[in-house]
Amino acid sequence: MQVSRRTVLSGGLAAGAALAAPAAYGAGGDPHAALPPSAFSSALAQEWVQALYDLTWHDDVATPLGMTPPNAARCYAYVVLGMYEAVVAGEPGLRSTGGQLDGVGAFPVPRGRVDWPMAMAQSAHDVIRHVHRGMSPARLDEITARRDRTVADRRAAGVPDPVLRRSLAHGSAVAAVVARRADADGFDGIVGLPYTPPVGPGLWESTPPNYRPAIEPYWARVRPLAMLAADEVSPVPHVPFSDDLGSAFAAQALATYRQSAANGDEERAIARFWTDNPLLSGLPSGHWLLLVGQAAAQHGLDLARTLEALARTGVALHDAFLSCWAHKYTVNLVRPISYVRRYVDPTWTTFVNTPQFPEYPSGHSVSSMAAATVLTDLLGPLPVRDDSHRDRGLPARSFASFDDAAAEAAQSRIYGGIHYPMGVEGGLAHGTAVGRLVVGRLRTRR
Repeated sequence: MQVSRRTVLSGGLAAGAALAAPAAYGAGGDPHAALPPSAFSSALAQEWVQALYDLTWHDDVATPLGMTPPNAARCYAYVVLGMYEAVVAGEPGLRSTGGQLDGVGAFPVPRGRVDWPMAMAQSAHDVIRHVHRGMSPARLDEITARRDRTVADRRAAGVPDPVLRRSLAHGSAVAAVVARRADADGFDGIVGLPYTPPVGPGLWESTPPNYRPAIEPYWARVRPLAMLAADEVSPVPHVPFSDDLGSAFAAQALATYRQSAANGDEERAIARFWTDNPLLSGLPSGHWLLLVGQAAAQHGLDLARTLEALARTGVALHDAFLSCWAHKYTVNLVRPISYVRRYVDPTWTTFVNTPQFPEYPSGHSVSSMAAATVLTDLLGPLPVRDDSHRDRGLPARSFASFDDAAAEAAQSRIYGGIHYPMGVEGGLAHGTAVGRLVVGRLRTRR
């Protein structure tokens, strides 16, 4: 059951561990002055991203097969946009995304003092409950309990109840703008539509071992954020299909096939680390947003800077998956496992199960490089240690830069046996183009 703001502020909160060390309310000793977002730790944002990641990973009520990669990117983007917009009015150097993104209207500006961590938490809470409203009540109640603990933490830090009420109201008002955009983005119109894939030489077909229906074949109908259309950015053409084992296309399939046999422990570790499958993780977009939070903590970024990075990355991931899926189902290219089993080795199995959507371009490659391009533009080529999969028992991996992480994520799909080299190479170039488009169109600085 969702808890109202009135109930939260009446004092009936369950005791719980603080999400982060509460920052004292008031600047320069003035108990009536609210601190700006930049005065707070990035951990406050990271904890909400982690909560959303866990929700996406573990709940299989609304989506028994797990949330799909493009829909996860959509939901993450809305949540982090709402978190950013909840604090942007408190940081003079930041600019709202309202009016810059397709279908995103003006965001409200609060009147009076606002506690920015509280406003951010309320916006995150409301947007999560809106875009994930089909998930189990128990999971969603965990999100409300997290919001309630933030109220308790901020009250303990000295935030007066009138300011808390104003902050909660502001967070909800921001979330309402995001929710209206989500409701109008076309997603509801594509859910459950029947799809029959085209049949012919070189075209995608459902793949072993799962042989399930195509995932999100109509995703191109979803409204973009920064792009003007789902197909505004296009990948380079792939090598033409041929069943001739001496052809350039066969060379692509054989490269993946031979790499699978040559994989050692390191290659398998890389493939496993970047799998990011439904029901085993919070999906690729969640992985990248966790990476943003880890980079923020490792390099001492404040809350405002972290939310700016999350919002920009969220937009890039949203449009990267949209652009990628639009072209996957336009090209409809056969996967390596189908080609190899038909023409080379009928017994071949891949280290990573092939997902149920067409080959070209690689989704990991497009999304990862789009995120890396946006992050590098904003923060520079920072080194980062990625410990996103500690809960799965996987050791952390270190990268010299965001581009380095993106390149490994892309290469992991060849190690896994699920993409041709051209799918990865074309995907990286495609992702760079999407990232540059976001950099050029979305202004978050005054």
